Amino acid sequence: MITEVFGDQRVSPLPVAVRSGDLVRGFRIVGTDPDTGALGDGIEAQLRFAHEHMRRSIESAGGSRANIAHVSMYFQDFARDREAMNPPWVEAFPDEDDRPTYKFLTADLPGDMLVYLDYFAVLGHPREMLSVDGVAHTNPIPMGVRMGPYLFSSRVLPYDPSTGRPPEDVREQAEHLFRNTEALLRTGGMDWSNVRQGRAFVADLANLPLVTDRWAALYPDASARPVLHHLRYGGGALQVMIEVLASVEEGTRTRGLADG
Repeated sequence: MITEVFGDQRVSPLPVAVRSGDLVRGFRIVGTDPDTGALGDGIEAQLRFAHEHMRRSIESAGGSRANIAHVSMYFQDFARDREAMNPPWVEAFPDEDDRPTYKFLTADLPGDMLVYLDYFAVLGHPREMLSVDGVAHTNPIPMGVRMGPYLFSSRVLPYDPSTGRPPEDVREQAEHLFRNTEALLRTGGMDWSNVRQGRAFVADLANLPLVTDRWAALYPDASARPVLHHLRYGGGALQVMIEVLASVEEGTRTRGLADG
């Protein structure tokens, strides 16, 4: 059963989330003043308003911020506004041992809209923060979150856990990327068979086969293969990254990288 979730319809008639059982998918979260509907003046105000809208959205769905598992933040100009991202995040989720994870991207947002959020939440389950030894984000987020039957990763990093840094060679990065993803799934009590979808981030699309070929090897049956979206993103030291959404709604057979 899928139900729509609405906010204050005096301000906007648009739904703000969809709920299916205990899973909530929130969207259309922008930096407008909750009382007037006008966009905030600048990124700080728009982020503050967006976090308030996110709080109201999940409460309209019957939950609270404690139920939020993963947030996607889309910026009109992330390079310009990145320093504004974390202060309202830490204010909204002050306990460093109990936070959702997030990702951030630059997107073609219309007009003066500087930021747009969407989120996944799971009602009735606590957050379990997941990490991989030697593979740590510098942002105030965990590598992944397990809530009830669901696991949401942030962008998994292609670090060599023995050094805490990415190798220079992109093929080595891809090798560590898949091993780190497998370790994250294992930490959350899952494996590759539980993955429902993935998203690959590559600095150079010429290197996309390093991810897609490995994905296909993990799931040789194309008809049962989880979808893997991809986009060109980033650069510098990090050449390949991946994000996964997994659940235990189906089989939990352990599957290692060597099997693929």
